[in-house]
Amino acid sequence: MKFQKESSELLHYAVRDLLHSLFTCDISPLHHYLPKGGKYISEIGFFAESRALCTPPACTAYIPSEGYIRQHCFLRCVNSSMGKVSSVCRMYSHVVMKTVRILDLSILLPLLRDPNLNLRIIHLVRDPRAVALSRRSFVLNIENRILLKNEGVSKNKNITMNDIMAKICKAQTDINQLARSSKVLNGRYMAIRHEDLARYPVETMRQMFDFAELKITRDMEQWMHNITHKEIGGPQQFMPFSRVSSKVIEKWRTDADFHFVHQVQRMCKEAMRVFGYLPVRSKKDQENLDLEVLNKDWSSTELTQEEKKLKNF
Repeated sequence: MKFQKESSELLHYAVRDLLHSLFTCDISPLHHYLPKGGKYISEIGFFAESRALCTPPACTAYIPSEGYIRQHCFLRCVNSSMGKVSSVCRMYSHVVMKTVRILDLSILLPLLRDPNLNLRIIHLVRDPRAVALSRRSFVLNIENRILLKNEGVSKNKNITMNDIMAKICKAQTDINQLARSSKVLNGRYMAIRHEDLARYPVETMRQMFDFAELKITRDMEQWMHNITHKEIGGPQQFMPFSRVSSKVIEKWRTDADFHFVHQVQRMCKEAMRVFGYLPVRSKKDQENLDLEVLNKDWSSTELTQEEKKLKNF
């Protein structure tokens, strides 16, 4: 948002440098991007999602008897100093970041080659039809212009969902293709489908923890089960913390019209094939929730013979 006139391709380099700094617990570059210069941790979007930033020494307003409750953190830790973040970060064995800004995996190769980072990547993919429906709910004009700046889209052109989804879906398949053919990424890249995480949350969580060489506890498994099987908050709540996740993943089938779905399927045909999403052929098929739209034989790790040859090249 600081460089609204640049392209996503150019901004990748700034993103990579920022990620490198944050992975080494150096938060100084953040001060250039945050709205008030980085005085308080509340300037970091969604800071309350981090238990580390909601408990001492990052936040002294924490009440141990209550445990970690993100809503309480958002209220009590809002004026905690940003100056504590680096020292808190160094207390932990793993630094985890979620980003939706990487469209070219090759940009991250220098980080993967850095022996001080031991970087691993979990690539979370989602049904393009659900992605498109979600994007339609937000005003993303600035982001869309950044995304398509190098695609020959004129300033006055009305950007369509087809334009956006074509770019996003190609990026997802390119990321996966590079990961499956690169020796650098061997054992350090894992693709997870959002729908598998929603349907089988605990099992998928175990796979992710094993991949990251982290130990999972019974309490974590119970927490994961609870937040994916209970509806907390009204249906209009923005980003509710707890949902019945198996129902959420089917929302596009009831809320999107078939013409919209058909266009997304046309733009994202290759991505749907690569990640095991099955097309629907009619409105009737779309609304038939007994009709499976996920290829259950899809594997994030199984390579084709051609990919194996590339890997060994």
